[in-house]
Amino acid sequence: MNANDTLKKHTSTDNYHKHLFGILFTDGTKALCDQFECYWFLDIVVSYQPQLQSEEFQVWKLSRDDDDSAVVICTNGNDKILKQQTISFTDFQPKEATPWVEFNVILLPCEH
Repeated sequence: MNANDTLKKHTSTDNYHKHLFGILFTDGTKALCDQFECYWFLDIVVSYQPQLQSEEFQVWKLSRDDDDSAVVICTNGNDKILKQQTISFTDFQPKEATPWVEFNVILLPCEH
């Protein structure tokens, strides 16, 4: 299951939520974190933003493996890997989730 498929009803946002470190995220991103209990994934995305300030567009992908490990990969949208982090264990249920960062806002692709 792809978490993005589950959240397709989020085609825009009514609210922007502010992360503790200042970056904004949409209702769809909040729904992702609430429904799949993965605020830790949001924290990973946010933690790399100081290093990625020059990247106006980022594609973040969380992929869970069958052994419940996962990998988080950030690209520039053209398959150039900007950051990568291995997660040794996760209880994240979907096989993957892919939010974007666009001009300092974290959103789901369906909200674009």
